[in-house]
Amino acid sequence: MPEPDEYQPLLSLDNIIYHQEDSRLAEKRLVRKLDTRLLPFLSFMYLFSSLDRSSLGNAVLDNFEEDVGITHDQFNACVTIFYIGFLIFQIPSNILLKRFTARRWLPLLMLLWGSIACLHAAVKNYTQLMTLRFFLGFFEAGFFPGVIYFLTCFYKKNEMATRIALFWGSTVAAHAYAGVLAYGILQLRGSNGLTGWQWLFLIEGIPTVLVACIAFFYLPESPSTWSVFTEQEKILAIARLNEDGEGIYVHTTLSDLDASNKKQALNALTDWKVWIYMLMFFCGSVPNTSISNFLPSIVKGMGYDTKISANLMSAPPYVGAVFVMIAMAYSSDHRKERAFHAIAGASICMIGYIILNLFVKREILYTGVCIAVAGIFVINPIVNAWLTSNIAPDMKKSVATAMAVSANNSAGLLGSNIYRHSDAPLYLRGHRINLVFISLFILLALLQRFLLRRTNDAKSLEKSKLTVEELSNFAANDSRIGDASLDFVYRT
Repeated sequence: MPEPDEYQPLLSLDNIIYHQEDSRLAEKRLVRKLDTRLLPFLSFMYLFSSLDRSSLGNAVLDNFEEDVGITHDQFNACVTIFYIGFLIFQIPSNILLKRFTARRWLPLLMLLWGSIACLHAAVKNYTQLMTLRFFLGFFEAGFFPGVIYFLTCFYKKNEMATRIALFWGSTVAAHAYAGVLAYGILQLRGSNGLTGWQWLFLIEGIPTVLVACIAFFYLPESPSTWSVFTEQEKILAIARLNEDGEGIYVHTTLSDLDASNKKQALNALTDWKVWIYMLMFFCGSVPNTSISNFLPSIVKGMGYDTKISANLMSAPPYVGAVFVMIAMAYSSDHRKERAFHAIAGASICMIGYIILNLFVKREILYTGVCIAVAGIFVINPIVNAWLTSNIAPDMKKSVATAMAVSANNSAGLLGSNIYRHSDAPLYLRGHRINLVFISLFILLALLQRFLLRRTNDAKSLEKSKLTVEELSNFAANDSRIGDASLDFVYRT
């Protein structure tokens, strides 16, 4: 029993974890809990987003156009309008996420897009289909950038690329088996008076709604309030983010959105770094979206000319891509390097497209497709992690993430139209367009790295000219915050 006057230290991380080694072990246990309790659930939610948006392409295999009474051009218009809805709501959605918290906003988005997906089973004409596709894109828009921002509230900067890769892997996995799953569901045509495509929309849409309802109760609001954590883990979760420069997660309510937060949002819209990231996302996503939409057609053009063989042979490239993507993202986190890892992925993709442009033998072409797909999916998680580690404070990061993902998805407007039926079976025009865009991505990544390093050097030079006293006064009076601060070092 201590004496009454004896000094009693306040509760701190050092009082809870007594040794440095214990601290590392405790942090590993905490990260493992995030990796097994939070990340898989978010990935599972996103998997349904990928399935619901791809259902329309698979529905065509069951006479969808004839049943609804639309032409092929009208069908293409319905594919395109999805991206328009997507682009309109992406940035507003991330601002609303900051107001209402991810715990409420992400499940609400999922509930809405799942309901829209189910309603596709009742579509009767072109106008109804256009309306549903628009709102499906509208409500799916905010989920991916919202999750990316949400993950930064739990993970450190050098942990993000691997986690985004694991999260993004759910959509890559969905591409791998969506076609085969759809083929099986479409065999239900005629059961209970429903067509195969109606069964497809219902079987893939209803679970989305159910998972959304579970998410309302499962997702945490912040590290400091998650019931899965012990009290010690809550303190550690916040402390490690403070040490990493992320700061404590604070929910922004309606009343908190003052002039300062609005200025942060405006800063994101005018920051040259964000716009270069947007261009990088666009150039890297043209090949991504085109492959995602047309891989079965490309594979079919190689001689796998039945629907089932084309779908089956489309799966292995995605399976391989998951492993390459996670390995590259882990290396990027471990080495704390972004630019050259993203370039490495783009270079792998470039080799694949060069093969597709130069050869005609089926086995070589299929190898080229596998290489191209393996490289293209490396880009998204690494560039997302690069962006989120270089943008601060929170509101600016939230808006910048949404802007980048908007550019990512706007590439779908172009990517969904570069592989034309008239170019079959080799589709050389589409491969050449993708080769150009992946080359532009590499140049932009090099430019971004050069500019960030130059900015870091300028900040270091400015600090070196100040005495200790001047530096102290400067820090106290400097109005620059977030990544504009003199102490903020950009990661390259």
